[in-house]
Amino acid sequence: QAWQTRIMYYHVQRLKRQEGECSDIGGVTRLLTMPAGKEDELTKEMPTYIVRELRPGTEDHGFVVMNRPHSVKAFLEDREAWARFVKEEYVLIAETDHVWLRPIPNLASRTQPLAYHFGYMEAQFRVPLIERFCPGGAKVMDPVGPSPLIIHVDQLRALSQPWLDMSHRLKTDPDADQQLGWVLEMWGYSIAAACAGVRHKVWVEFQFEGGAIGSHLRPLGDFHIFHYTYGIEYSVAGVPMELQVGHWSLDKRHFGGRYPP
Repeated sequence: QAWQTRIMYYHVQRLKRQEGECSDIGGVTRLLTMPAGKEDELTKEMPTYIVRELRPGTEDHGFVVMNRPHSVKAFLEDREAWARFVKEEYVLIAETDHVWLRPIPNLASRTQPLAYHFGYMEAQFRVPLIERFCPGGAKVMDPVGPSPLIIHVDQLRALSQPWLDMSHRLKTDPDADQQLGWVLEMWGYSIAAACAGVRHKVWVEFQFEGGAIGSHLRPLGDFHIFHYTYGIEYSVAGVPMELQVGHWSLDKRHFGGRYPP
């Protein structure tokens, strides 16, 4: 993820310089999980807080994404380090495959985080499961995940343990694990937030899901983040191709061990 991280960091810094002193963009801290908490090559390039990675197959239940709530909670609990790295009252949780297109305004409040609307996170798709883990939660759960997310530090601190706990509960439940798959930890956050009575300001323009079905029909200029989690595929004639590899293809999965050309 080194090349993704460098691209993301570059654009955040670019927009911060562009906006000047009045920008809502504060500092950037890279949250890194590594076996034994070792440094990597990027720690000298950008502020980085390192957390010991959960042991694969045991502590993480064979699901590496469990390290996200684990590392957020560990960082928050290290109050000395947090005070050294984070000076702001609000934080934005983002990912390495987020390219910032436009400055992101802080539209959150102390009691209402700002989050993106994910179509596959609608409670109506998982009502029995949600009710089993959080009675009444299906009626109040927002279709969001923990990234991108702007949230007050106190609220994040209150949610970090429930988010981690719910993710563990879901992963160790065979039915929930089978239903939720690779987005299980996102459901861990959204169900935990619903149980805590947290409602989000849901902002569709927060990010553009590049390569998602129908994404080519939406104007990119309305969005603030370009999220290239899906492959971006085009035919030789320049026509978007969905659910198949195109003649022109950009998929981050093709560059897991090397930089794109």
